[in-house]
Amino acid sequence: MPPPPLLVSLKDFESRLKTLRRDIKAEKVRQIAKVSLRTTAEELGTHWFSSIEPELKLAGLDPSTLLNYTENFHALIKLSGPNNLRDRYLKVINAVTGKFRSDFVLTLQTNPATPTSQLQSLLAAITNPSQSEYLKEAIECSKHRLYRATAMLGWCAAIDQIHHAIEKLGFTRFNSTSSVMASETKGRFKKFNQAQSVTSLSELREVFDNVILWILEGMQVIDSNQHTRLHSCFELRCQCSHPGEAPITEYNLLSFFSDLNEIVFKNPKLSI
Repeated sequence: MPPPPLLVSLKDFESRLKTLRRDIKAEKVRQIAKVSLRTTAEELGTHWFSSIEPELKLAGLDPSTLLNYTENFHALIKLSGPNNLRDRYLKVINAVTGKFRSDFVLTLQTNPATPTSQLQSLLAAITNPSQSEYLKEAIECSKHRLYRATAMLGWCAAIDQIHHAIEKLGFTRFNSTSSVMASETKGRFKKFNQAQSVTSLSELREVFDNVILWILEGMQVIDSNQHTRLHSCFELRCQCSHPGEAPITEYNLLSFFSDLNEIVFKNPKLSI
């Protein structure tokens, strides 16, 4: 059986860090000016933040363990500027390679993450206080493998934030955008015919969720790709509310909550 992708990524990342350490050690200068070394340092630091750290969080790694690495990789990116001290590079790289294998590789080999643990870690990482009650219940449902209920509560949390964000942006903007969209005879919105005239949060809650997603795109709060992803989340929510043969698995929910987190909960355009 091949090793999990995260383990492969971690081993490759550790190998690249050690190669950079070897190459910097070989330099007989006080300051590192070589572009290839600085570029590699910047790429490794960026890769930590864009890929390695998020995957480790999903795998349920202790956040306090990650914090020290995050600080050092932030320092590594800063060091990748011109003419920083060779000794400083080595101090930072030694700090992240010293226990990398025991902290991450061996930990995951001896305590492999399951989809359920990844899902609960992802849910627990969503700390938006306005949605905390919904998400606390979603976590409890996931612990008991009540995945349909987990998805239903997740969507409720997301659409509630969207409703309040629209209230903050203004019902006038929401209504006028929907009217302009309904008047289009060509282009992406040519089939849209749901002009709105809501004046309160309670009236907005009577508008179908899929219609709201269209108007959000028209308002340029989300783009077409984000709209498509959120519509898929909405469809999963609908599937969960009706009996059917299609199973809802932890993997479905990992994708579902990852999209809600990135497109709704963490989206500054939808902040409340």
